[in-house]
Amino acid sequence: MELKDSGQLKNEILQSWLRSAWVYPVQGPQERTYLRLTPGGRLKMRRRIGELEEALGVEGEVLARQEEGGSLPAERDKLELAMMVQAYTSERHFIESQGTSLGTAAITLEAVMPEGLEETTEPPTQ
Repeated sequence: MELKDSGQLKNEILQSWLRSAWVYPVQGPQERTYLRLTPGGRLKMRRRIGELEEALGVEGEVLARQEEGGSLPAERDKLELAMMVQAYTSERHFIESQGTSLGTAAITLEAVMPEGLEETTEPPTQ
């Protein structure tokens, strides 16, 4: 088995989400492309987050924090769980910032913003 770095794994994960119609590309400001979760993708991701947390025995928020800090090992399932938590949380924040009310979140990842910076309402870039 060939070892892959986290960049390769992230690309493979995003490609699988595109093929499964969990995400779709959206053209944003300054010709940047963003990936948005489809409504069905949000539901499937919510279910998959629970499955992976149970199988791995770790909370997705912990892995997401490790990924943000650059300390998450390049293991596909753990990386995918961290990416799912980040994508699900970002999508919920974006939808709610547009005035839409959603049900109870499956997972919450509070953004820690450095002082003086404001949180953006744009979805994450990919």
